Amino acid sequence: MQYGTPIPAPRCGRCKQTIEIAVRTDAVYQDGIWFHTACHREGADQLFRATRLSDVLLADALTTGQRGMETIPSPLFQGDEPSR
Repeated sequence: MQYGTPIPAPRCGRCKQTIEIAVRTDAVYQDGIWFHTACHREGADQLFRATRLSDVLLADALTTGQRGMETIPSPLFQGDEPSR
C-alpha cells in the first residue's frame, strides 16, 4: 500500500530524459533541478568557456578603446536629410 501521492521520476534539466531511480546516485540536484552528472558537467564546462571568452573579449575591448557596440543609424536618417 502506497502512502501519499506518487511523485513522477525527475527529468534532467539539460537533456530532458528521465532520471531512473536506480541511477539517481549519479544525478545532481541543483537549484531545484535534477541533472545527470555528465549533463551537469557539460553545462558547467560550457559556462566556464563562455565566461572566459567574455573576459578575454572585454579585456581586448578595454585595451583597444572599443566599446563592443557599433552605432547603427536609424533608417529614417540614411541618405538625404529628412524633409520637414
